Amino acid sequence: MKEPIKAGDRCLVVGGQGRQKSPNLGKTVTVKHRVYGEHGGDHSTLGTIFLCEGDGVQQLGDAGNYVITGWAHFAANWLQKIEPPKLTKTTTTESDMTA
Repeated sequence: MKEPIKAGDRCLVVGGQGRQKSPNLGKTVTVKHRVYGEHGGDHSTLGTIFLCEGDGVQQLGDAGNYVITGWAHFAANWLQKIEPPKLTKTTTTESDMTA
């Protein structure tokens, strides 16, 4: 079972408010924290929302244009978690140390 997205995770943006026109598609972002609505719950139609930061991340402005802010809110289903690489245990033998 996959671990849910949480603060500190790196994610690939796979969706957005502009759908396939979103300039954030394909960007890598870092989740800063989960965002709660006025009444403490999730968004009524989009569900869980996260505030994320990343290079060149843009937001849709009130005038309908995109503005580079370096951060934006993303619904959980717009994010694909990038699993950290698994660390492999290495052992050092005595011959490695004398070589």
